Amino acid sequence: MFPFIKIYCTRVQRYDPLHPSAIIRAVTQSWAGEPDGRTRHRLATRERVFQAAIKVFVTRGYDNATMNEIAAEAGVARRTAFNQFAAKSDIAVEWAIRRGAHAFALTRQADRPTRSVPDRIRAYFHELAVMTEHDWEETRQLTTGWLRGYGSPNHRSWLSEELRNWLCEWLHGQPDDRLPQGATDPGLATDVLYDVYQGVLIRWMPQQSPGPGRFTAEVDAAIALVLAGLRHSALSA
Repeated sequence: MFPFIKIYCTRVQRYDPLHPSAIIRAVTQSWAGEPDGRTRHRLATRERVFQAAIKVFVTRGYDNATMNEIAAEAGVARRTAFNQFAAKSDIAVEWAIRRGAHAFALTRQADRPTRSVPDRIRAYFHELAVMTEHDWEETRQLTTGWLRGYGSPNHRSWLSEELRNWLCEWLHGQPDDRLPQGATDPGLATDVLYDVYQGVLIRWMPQQSPGPGRFTAEVDAAIALVLAGLRHSALSA
């Protein structure tokens, strides 16, 4: 095994996610353990504001929506809405994190011991594409949100942790003489996979509706193409 592979995989195991705001850190911390009454109330308020924001974004469009409208839809004071989300873009980032986490959860539920790492990766992006296509207008507006707020989504490195672990597992299983230096960096491979998915999404975003199954089929084909390239690099070196 090349030393650089071990270094990359060790970094994944020790990875400390950097979130785009303190709000996202607070959300992820709240998932650990059973919350007390005060925390449950705070999370319930946050969820109410979050769901209201999704509704307003879909109805009014992300650019036209205001925090005042979101607060009114949620039935909370404007200050309360800002206490939960300091900016509209924070709502968009949390939406993207939740969607990615849900896709991972669905992939794990369908997992089986004999499933290969490429199959797991294909399944993850397929689930993500199906959810995206099912809630297309929501996707368009919230994707606009994180592009407005952050350009390329800063939360991606956090979502990538599990994908990197899968890729490390796959690379550890390859013979030493089949690992071309620089071609099997799990971090780079993960970024490329996300870039491909997001490239397909951004290309389709101007359309009001992608048509049943068309977006998902293109994502499936694009991810399969990247994985075929990774497999070829490992087997032909």
